[in-house]
Amino acid sequence: MMEDEDRLAKILWEVELKRLNESLPKVRKPLSSLLEESAPCYTTVIGERVTFNKAELEDVASLVPKDRHASISLPIMIIKEWGGKKGVYEIQGNEYEKELINSILKKPRNNRYIYLPDILELSKRIPSLIVFGFQFSSEELIP
Repeated sequence: MMEDEDRLAKILWEVELKRLNESLPKVRKPLSSLLEESAPCYTTVIGERVTFNKAELEDVASLVPKDRHASISLPIMIIKEWGGKKGVYEIQGNEYEKELINSILKKPRNNRYIYLPDILELSKRIPSLIVFGFQFSSEELIP
């Protein structure tokens, strides 16, 4: 009986997490490609089109050597772990994407975790280039 309730609760949480993660990108695009597009955008997992701010793309491009533009895909996903420590978020992405976020925040380049004041700073500086997602503790992201 308790096992069935636990299974049902997990299914309900998964459904809710999928709803919360509807804004996540279906596919992230390299910075180099986005800089060439006249109307840079991405499509969410539910098919909505989201536009990037061209000035923010150019700002970020100026922070990164040109030979790394193809290695940075946007939007950068910032993940809140359900049940994790309050106010702690994880930067998802490769080493160059983490370095980019950390350079904006003036943190060590290999830092994985950021906090609420960092979120506020990123939301002011590059709001169109980041997206927030949620996941269960130490499980794969549910898009």
